[in-house]
Amino acid sequence: MSMLDDIKAAEAAAAQAKKEAALTSRNLLRDAEEAANREAAAMITEARAAAKQTVAKAEAHARVKAKDLVAERARADSAVAAAAEAKLPEAVAYIVERVVV
Repeated sequence: MSMLDDIKAAEAAAAQAKKEAALTSRNLLRDAEEAANREAAAMITEARAAAKQTVAKAEAHARVKAKDLVAERARADSAVAAAAEAKLPEAVAYIVERVVV
């Protein structure tokens, strides 16, 4: 083989190696993108599940707080009503005294 043939063969081999490297590079990039997309989707799914769980806990906590608040207000209202009932005879006597006299 002549030196020119050797150069042409080396250039052809280099061109083929370059094509193969480009193909390998594209395949690696595509695989990496697919893996990243799968991982991102898994992370999003995980985050959504965690958010749902957090919301459910917050709602349960809010229900308990609301129930406690309603019970507290009911006790306060009962205390005010009981105090008013205790003063009812005095109020009736006062009104009767003012109206009758």
